[in-house]
Amino acid sequence: MSGMFLSYFTPRDITNSDAQARVGFERMTRELRQIRSATATDLDVASTAQVRFNDTDGNGVCFYRDAATSRLMRSADGPATACGSTGPQPLSDFVSNLFFRYYTNDGTTTTAAPASVYYVTVHVDVQDNNVSDTLRATIHPRNF
Repeated sequence: MSGMFLSYFTPRDITNSDAQARVGFERMTRELRQIRSATATDLDVASTAQVRFNDTDGNGVCFYRDAATSRLMRSADGPATACGSTGPQPLSDFVSNLFFRYYTNDGTTTTAAPASVYYVTVHVDVQDNNVSDTLRATIHPRNF
């Protein structure tokens, strides 16, 4: 009987955590394509744990992981304000790890200078009970 319950709950956990993570991940990658420019006023690359930028409409956007709740979060904070200060919204539960890398146009060299950023790589680890998944994407913002 225990095996029967386990065979029901495991696929359910996989489906639930995967669906949530993919929806949040897709929104994040879509918005990263809208970074206004590769300048320090529009993109903050100081942290690999969060990304803060201004979109093409001048709105501040920040994606980060709330460690207390293991959630992928989005807030309306740009490079000049701290993530989570303005209207934080949860995008996905079960996020055990989130990091960003910034690359030059050769695609292999990391950079900490906003003017040199050509690609943004996103890595999200999802963990729900005994189920884990990793989502990765490399984004080239349209205005770079």
